[in-house]
Amino acid sequence: MLSGLPRTEARAGLVAAMQAAGVLADPISTDDVAAVARWVDTFLDAFGDLPTIDDAVVQVRALRAEAVVIPALDLERLRNRQVLFFLDAVGQYVADQPELRGLQLEHDLPEIAKEFRLSAPDAFEAVRVALTAAHEGPPLELLFPLLGHDRIMMRIGAVNSHLLHGRGLEPLRHGPGGAPFRTLGPREEGPATETESDGS
Repeated sequence: MLSGLPRTEARAGLVAAMQAAGVLADPISTDDVAAVARWVDTFLDAFGDLPTIDDAVVQVRALRAEAVVIPALDLERLRNRQVLFFLDAVGQYVADQPELRGLQLEHDLPEIAKEFRLSAPDAFEAVRVALTAAHEGPPLELLFPLLGHDRIMMRIGAVNSHLLHGRGLEPLRHGPGGAPFRTLGPREEGPATETESDGS
């Protein structure tokens, strides 16, 4: 595992692998050396338990992609006015931050979510799914600086655009087997179903 390597060895190995894969300039310009070192150290903090350097490069490519493919069922859970307004507010919050390292997301995201009647767990899950198409992963405090301002804004914008210009914001009433889809929060229109009323 990467975590079993000394930090200097893991850093050097990852930088070399990224350069070989064409996702990092070779050579690194003098002006970028410090920024690259900080990014790689943040990556190792977030993904240091990956088995190999090759696995790490796969994850680097995923972080560098402009968009993610969100599974259909997860996309349905995001098809909710409060969720989309919340994600838009998170995008504005990110745009207003000069530095994405050290953000107090454990405090800030729930505070933003309150305005849209979303619980803190639902808010964190909505952000993670929108940004990574996954339900688990490293802390958002590490993912934000790894993704950077532009990719966070693009990924949130892509989700909102897809939903708003697709079928709109009305969730599908029934999922596989006839069970209602769960949503992240109560909808503004109409009564909530039993699975929606707890806001989870």
